[in-house]
Amino acid sequence: MSYLRALVGTVCGPESDEGRDSSLLQEACYAGLLGVGYTSPNPIVGALVVKDGEVIARGVHRVCGQEHAEAEALSRAKDRAKGADLYVGLEPCCHHGKQPPCADAIIAAGISRVIYAGDDPDPRTCRRARPLLNDAGVEVDGPMMPHAMARLNDAYYHRKTCGELFVTLKLAMSLDGRLALASGDSQWLTGKTALGYAHFLRQSHDAVMVGVGTVRTDNPHLTVRKAMLREFAGPDVDYIRLRHPVRVVLDPQFSLLRDFKPPDGELDRPALNIFDPPEQRRREYPWLVFAGTEGKSPSGTTADDGIEAIEMPCDSTGGIELALVWEKLAQLGIHSVLVEGGVRLAQQLLAQRAFVRFDAIVAPLLLGGDARAFAPDLGLKQVDESPRLHDVLNFPLGRDTLISGYASDFIDEALRRMPNQ
Repeated sequence: MSYLRALVGTVCGPESDEGRDSSLLQEACYAGLLGVGYTSPNPIVGALVVKDGEVIARGVHRVCGQEHAEAEALSRAKDRAKGADLYVGLEPCCHHGKQPPCADAIIAAGISRVIYAGDDPDPRTCRRARPLLNDAGVEVDGPMMPHAMARLNDAYYHRKTCGELFVTLKLAMSLDGRLALASGDSQWLTGKTALGYAHFLRQSHDAVMVGVGTVRTDNPHLTVRKAMLREFAGPDVDYIRLRHPVRVVLDPQFSLLRDFKPPDGELDRPALNIFDPPEQRRREYPWLVFAGTEGKSPSGTTADDGIEAIEMPCDSTGGIELALVWEKLAQLGIHSVLVEGGVRLAQQLLAQRAFVRFDAIVAPLLLGGDARAFAPDLGLKQVDESPRLHDVLNFPLGRDTLISGYASDFIDEALRRMPNQ
């Protein structure tokens, strides 16, 4: 079973009907997600060429700067594209960038009708393709699923409309809101499907972040493993090109660099799994980043090693302002970060409201009042003062349940800002 396909169906469901257009658009959206990993900061896009009711070609945008989904699908369809329909997740681009305009390719191929899910928030393209295509005799229908496309491309929409790093806080918890037993044990709180979803999140974010305590306690790899990804994506995992995210460790004292850096200056990389350089990664990014306080970083560790040590001033409580960390990561070219824990880091994000999306995976079990809770003290006087998630999605992950939502209504705001046609 592909939970990924089912998730796309759930996201697209409110804007779908029983017609063929909805079904094919959902398939195009799903195809786009199979290209996730190397597209950032570009959007995730899939395209289908359909003729006489048959899908004759598919295209997926796979690498930023390389061929777009529409161009790949049209190239595969060749002469059969003439008179066909094109279903695509995002409206076709009509500007010159690293690739030529997809609108020109659509016209040249003789496509008769374009059906798309969502408008592109990029002002160079937003709602500009329709008049160009119409003038060339191409019928255009869309946006058919604007909210669904914005959700499936939430990091892209957030960057284009807010200009900030996209941060997802992901926590696996019990029914009583606990992350681990008092002893620290949390394996295995959730089932294989939920673990597969966590690996998909790593695949779809530029970086994954944990606290120094998690590194010392769990010694995580912070990689994407195909066998685990298969538990969520199903057999179509073979179409996904694996890519390990940048590893980011919040380490205020840079203790890991100090403890595992011998006098000769060479890192003792086998000591912890995070010091093992991954092969499948974005080469334009560092592969390991430590974030700590000013004046604490040991000298001699630079980006030449593929390792970055970024320093920030302490706030009034002696902690690190996460907004500054996000700014530093953005300067490294990172556009999205998945924060996986542990307890202290989760509490810090919640206290500082330093996240955009919150994914809670709830396991159907109780850990008890002596177990470790994730929520910090918020000092609330009334329930109405409580922070609330927007656009909440509930989705079953095997025995567990995903509850996902946003700290603000930025998706609705982004859709409202789209210019009139």
